[in-house]
Amino acid sequence: MKIILASSFNTSEKDEQGNRYAVPMPVDFTSVMKKNIPAQGRVVYVANNPNDYEIMDDRGRIIFESLRLSGFGFRDEIILDNRNRDRAREIITGADLIMLAGGKLECQLEFFHEIGLRELMAGHDGLFMGGSAGAMNLCKTVLNFPETTDEAAANMPLFLSGLGFFDEIIIPHFDGVGYPLDDDGFDPMKRILTASQGRRFIAFNDDSFILVRDGNVHYHGEFYVITDTKILSHDIS
Repeated sequence: MKIILASSFNTSEKDEQGNRYAVPMPVDFTSVMKKNIPAQGRVVYVANNPNDYEIMDDRGRIIFESLRLSGFGFRDEIILDNRNRDRAREIITGADLIMLAGGKLECQLEFFHEIGLRELMAGHDGLFMGGSAGAMNLCKTVLNFPETTDEAAANMPLFLSGLGFFDEIIIPHFDGVGYPLDDDGFDPMKRILTASQGRRFIAFNDDSFILVRDGNVHYHGEFYVITDTKILSHDIS
């Protein structure tokens, strides 16, 4: 089993009008990818919201273009969502690289369960890469903390059961200090710190990632430990 847990795939940037365009992924990221992808026959981008075809098509277009800019040459490029979910087993088992989208945690987990992703991953030789929500949902336990005032008011379950391929609870997009406030001034970091009572979270920024291969864990970049309401250190050993 080969898994990369990332905050971001870093496949795009924005122009002056706010439109996203594809860019090459960081070299240290792609070098690890290339060492763990068995071949470049098929890449699959697994949707977050399997019904949001327009958004998934746009994100998939950027990701596939970024892969080409990064020196990859996959023969087949497939977006897996509700349009082809009946072929999920065929699509996943024939893939060399499977990229799990970011987005809403609960929505994505439901889709993962519906297509039996955990079972499809078992014994698969391809590389699975999760970005943001996709990375969090690969873990045994998922911290489903609210990021906005509306999400806090919705009383979402704070912890979810993920697919179980990594035992740590991870927090992506973390700069070492706090989490972005929403327009109403809601502070997600307060919820994260409160939830850390008696637990340990591994937080990391958009340039860092974790490789899990054959039971061994390799950390690349800058990481933080959050436990018992404190950010203790960068040492996760």
